[in-house]
Amino acid sequence: MKRFVACLLLLVMGFPMWSQSPGSNPTEVKEKKLLEGKPAVEARNEVEKRGLGERSRVRVTLRNKSEVKGYISQIDADTFQLTDRKSGHVSTVAYQDVSRIREGGMSRGTKIAIALGIGVVVIVVWIALSSTLNHS
Repeated sequence: MKRFVACLLLLVMGFPMWSQSPGSNPTEVKEKKLLEGKPAVEARNEVEKRGLGERSRVRVTLRNKSEVKGYISQIDADTFQLTDRKSGHVSTVAYQDVSRIREGGMSRGTKIAIALGIGVVVIVVWIALSSTLNHS
């Protein structure tokens, strides 16, 4: 029984590494292909597709490797504005400076990995407790 619990713990500890492998999230791969090496037109199309308002949260990686996050509050011909929900700070971003655009929250894969990890930990603790109570 102890070996079983130890194996489950090793499995749980190794699981986050599996879920973070490059290319494991199809959405991120698609977004990366969309914007890497593409002109500003592609970035503008992506911003327009996401739309305006607090529900259009994004993380924008710029060509200088810095990152800006917030919701899209304004779309213009050559720029768009991101507003940080917490601070209210507005950043103006030129489409030509955009390297990558991603959704603002955790990806679906990350959420699934967290839920599975919690489930496995609960099962391991339950098995460990039940085996301890049975031997007493």
